[in-house]
Amino acid sequence: MNQILAVDEGPKKQRDAKMPSKTPADIRKVIKVFCILTILFGIAITGQGVYALVNNFSTDADVPKQTMQDNITITGDNTTGKVTISGTVANGVSQIRYRWNEEEEQTISKNGETEINEEIDLPVGNNTLTVIIVDMRAKEEEYTQEFKEDPTLPQIALGTNEDGTKIRIVAKDTVALSYITYQWDDGEVQTINPTPGSEAQIEQEIVALGGTHTLTVTAVNTSGKTVTKTQEVQGTSKPLAGARVEDQAHIIFYATDTDGLANLKFTINGQEYILPAEGAPKELEYSFEVKPGHYSMTVTAENIYGAVADTQEFVYDY
Repeated sequence: MNQILAVDEGPKKQRDAKMPSKTPADIRKVIKVFCILTILFGIAITGQGVYALVNNFSTDADVPKQTMQDNITITGDNTTGKVTISGTVANGVSQIRYRWNEEEEQTISKNGETEINEEIDLPVGNNTLTVIIVDMRAKEEEYTQEFKEDPTLPQIALGTNEDGTKIRIVAKDTVALSYITYQWDDGEVQTINPTPGSEAQIEQEIVALGGTHTLTVTAVNTSGKTVTKTQEVQGTSKPLAGARVEDQAHIIFYATDTDGLANLKFTINGQEYILPAEGAPKELEYSFEVKPGHYSMTVTAENIYGAVADTQEFVYDY
């Protein structure tokens, strides 16, 4: 029942004899071809990456970029003494920095507005204005513009004295001025005429108002040309100081000021006394008890802006 399967060895040996054996040289060729294919594959991958990167750069360059400013204009008006900076900034404005000539730079802070319309004072004479617009992404763009004076127009300059109690107005013209006017806020307009023989220039000192007020000055020349200058002025008035006798045995030294007092000063027979003020009060008093005798006194005061009251002198016999 058992069957023995015979294996035909002859044909297998013949097939094996027909297959060529692989030599070391053949293996090296295969490895060499594999390495070359690997290198070519790597070059192809790298090339694709470089191409994609370059293509991306090219695409960014080809697409119109949103400029930082769509439209910025800087215009000056000699008749009003103002320069207007206006326009749009696509990414919003962080700040506007500007300077005249080589003077100190000024900064106007913004809150991301896309539209701006700022007005600054135009100095007298020939000047160069540099404006730097900074957007909300901290990108900056600089503009420079020259402004030349119009010799046919009058010129106006305003200045404040050291203690802020007076404003100096200077108006000039190449030929002659007819008059100048000035006005505080919406108050009454005051007119100043030139001195005969000096019509080309008018100088006038006016008393400043305490606090912040708007001063408008207009100059008109004999040709009928007009220039107006408007400026915010932080001014102060002098305090008022004095002394009075109370029940004969006491001298009351006092001072008042609309902006607030810094101190009250007085002397009695050459001895100086200083009463500091706390909290910038608008009124301050000090009572001094006297004994029988002769008293020579002075009294003055200083406000928070450094303006000093006119010194008052008194003599008292008790």
